[in-house]
Amino acid sequence: MGLTYKDDEDLHFLQHCSEEQLKVITELLTHDDKGKQRLASELLKHGEFKALENHPEQHRRNWKLIAGELQHFGGDSIANKVRGHGLLYRAILMDVCKRLKLKADKTMFTLEIEQSLLEHFLRNSWQKMDEAHKAEFLAAVDTKVTELEALLPQLMQDKKLAAGVSHLLSGQLSKILRTHAAIGVVGHGLLRGAGLGGPFGAALNGVKAVSGSAYRVTIPAVLQIACLRRILSDQAA
Repeated sequence: MGLTYKDDEDLHFLQHCSEEQLKVITELLTHDDKGKQRLASELLKHGEFKALENHPEQHRRNWKLIAGELQHFGGDSIANKVRGHGLLYRAILMDVCKRLKLKADKTMFTLEIEQSLLEHFLRNSWQKMDEAHKAEFLAAVDTKVTELEALLPQLMQDKKLAAGVSHLLSGQLSKILRTHAAIGVVGHGLLRGAGLGGPFGAALNGVKAVSGSAYRVTIPAVLQIACLRRILSDQAA
């Protein structure tokens, strides 16, 4: 299936992001944590994206393709073909919340769900850190506050939020994501879909057949998008 973007109100804000901010999202979608290109990535093969290689606004001019790549990873490949596109962002966000064991209230606004997700991620990551990792993290976010409850409000500030989440995603604690990504895959997706007529039946019934590798894309991508939305919302206020 070619890369297709489904109009998504929750991703419209990406058009207002900087080139550098969109580069970060693109890197998460197209390359693994070792810098190797993801085999499932379609963005880097897309003619429009390739045509602007080395252009100073390659990513800003292709924000819809970047959004489409995220939607593509959010849905199983067979289901994507049936629908003609990937999943909308809110469905991906709710799925990531489930993977990270956060009970999200579906009646909340997307920004509110993302806020809960970021706090949940930061809180659980902090609890898994040893003293050396905590010291490294505090240096990354440039604070001397060492108690979590006092630290969390500081982390939710623009610059500290982005620095903190980026540090956790790029450093030693990326292992946390890989652990979370594997949770619940057995019995979800393909195996559960098998009872509905296999993977194709799962697609037709709206049940995603998602692999652990897909979660290793959607989890960090959603966390980064949540950061960006918070930053741009505060700048516009």
